[in-house]
Order: sequence, then C-alpha cells, then structure tokens
Amino acid sequence: MPIARRVALALPLLAGPALAQDRPVRIVVPVAPGGSTDTIGRVLAEELGRRGFGTFVVENRPGAGSNLAYAFVAAQPPDGTTLLIGLDSLTVNPTLYARVEYDPVASFAPIVLMARIPHILVTNDRSPIASFAEFMRIAEAEPDRLNVAVSGIGSGGHLSGAVIQHQTRARWTVVPYRGGATPINDLLAGNVDAAFVTLGAVIGHVRGGRLRALAITTPARFPLLPDVPTVAEVAIPGYDVPNWYGMLAPAGTPPATIARLNAIINEALSEPRVRATLLDNGFEIVGGPPQLLGDLIRESLPRWATLIRAAGMRAE
Repeated sequence: MPIARRVALALPLLAGPALAQDRPVRIVVPVAPGGSTDTIGRVLAEELGRRGFGTFVVENRPGAGSNLAYAFVAAQPPDGTTLLIGLDSLTVNPTLYARVEYDPVASFAPIVLMARIPHILVTNDRSPIASFAEFMRIAEAEPDRLNVAVSGIGSGGHLSGAVIQHQTRARWTVVPYRGGATPINDLLAGNVDAAFVTLGAVIGHVRGGRLRALAITTPARFPLLPDVPTVAEVAIPGYDVPNWYGMLAPAGTPPATIARLNAIINEALSEPRVRATLLDNGFEIVGGPPQLLGDLIRESLPRWATLIRAAGMRAE
C-alpha cells in the first residue's frame, strides 16, 4: 500500500486560475520515505503550502526501481492534481528493465529541474585507501580486488562507477544491495571496501568523520565538503554524473498549468530557508524553465542506454 502523508497547512489554493481546484495536489515520490528524493519532496510541499499555494500531499509509491510510481502518474488525468518527482532512474529504467509501462518523454510534461545531488565514493575511516588517486591505482593494478557497494543494479552510484570503468582501466567488483541504508551500514562495519552512493545518504557520516570521502561526481567541488576532489580533477576531465530531481506532470497537462507550477516551484526553491535545508542535505538547487528538464531527459536516454548495454546490466 502506498504511504501518503498530508503536509500540514490546508490553505485555500491561491495559485491563480491555471491551478483552480479545491482538491489537494499530490506529489508522488517514487521511493520509500527517507532519503534524498523524499526529502526534497517534503521540503518543497511544505514550502508551497506555507506560501498559500494550496494543500500538497506527499505520496510515496516505491517499487520496481521506481517503475510503479512512474507508470501510476503516467496514467493519471492531466489536471494538475497529480505531480511526480522524477529522477535519473526515469531515463535509466527503459533500458535496464525488459519492459516499462511508460515513455519518459511521451508520458510526462516536464515542469522544472529542481536540483542535482552528487554521488560520492566513500570508504570507512579505518581504510588504508586515503585518496581517490590511491583507489584508482589499486583498481587498475589489481582488477576486481576492491569490493564497491551500490544501492542497486542500475542505481546512480552503480552508473557513476560504470562510467569510470568504461573510460579507464580501473576495475572493481560491484556489490549491489536493495536500497541505500544497508550498503552504508556494511561499509561502516568494514564488510566492503568502498561505496558509491548519493551525497545526501552519507554527508552526516562524512562530516562526522566515520566515512572518508574520496571523490564526488559533479564538475565542481561541493560547498560543504570543499576538500573533497571531483572525479574530473583526478581521473576523467569533463566527468559529470549527478542524480537529478525534476517535477513532472502527466502528458497533456495544459501549458498554462505547467507554466504556473513552474513559477511557484521556482519561487519556493528561491526561499533562503529552503535553499539552506537542501544544501545541508547535499543538494545543488537548479530551477529554471520546463525545457531544461525536458532536454535533460531526452539527452540522458541514449547516454544510459549505451552504457547499460555495454556493461551488460539487467534488473529483474
């Protein structure tokens, strides 16, 4: 059963005629409560309600690598009352799975690219691997010796590492888990050598000293971890493999509704309190027009299809 939690502040909808309705707007999150995707959904829903744009309900619909949520939203009426937080799996899953019940381009109307978050390669604080350069040296000299945990087959961390292996001589053994908490716990216990996960999942452990950050996957260093190098600095110039988080609606949603939603979400993302909360959780806020998200989806599909096929990845 999906988990639905109503965000407090059931205020009258003041978002203008493009969103004129008495029903609450539900924001479907394609993963379980907790974690980065759920965090951005709840922070945004609360801020939209606080600003008087109506009642926003965060509804978690995990399952099948987020495919259940994507298919559910694709089948909803295009009336502005059901929104979706899409992430990189939206463009990965059509190749990773034998069949999906949606089309990442044709089934959705992009609203706004809300944020990005780096993936990060971490070891525990007792590891002899002190730097990303050392990690790469071992992975090249002793192929498959290192065990690197990821949160699932085809997850962002898995793909981040696959890009590195595809473009260098480095090789390691990928240890896929189901979900983000177990690989982190196993890394803390010393059961694996390293983990490739989202920054938001481990930033507290990194800042607290329990995990050692070796590299992040965005082009620039992260403001809260300025001493952690990027993969691009050390190994692959131009490397850029973040998680992204976008808001979408079912295809056919009227352009005026999309425009209004884009405006109010960008307004919420500009709030200093929201920006500070998201930054503290590892996010880089983006914002902008719907086209930015639409272009990202279209450009990501062939990129991941090529890599997934070359790596022989397949999810069940």
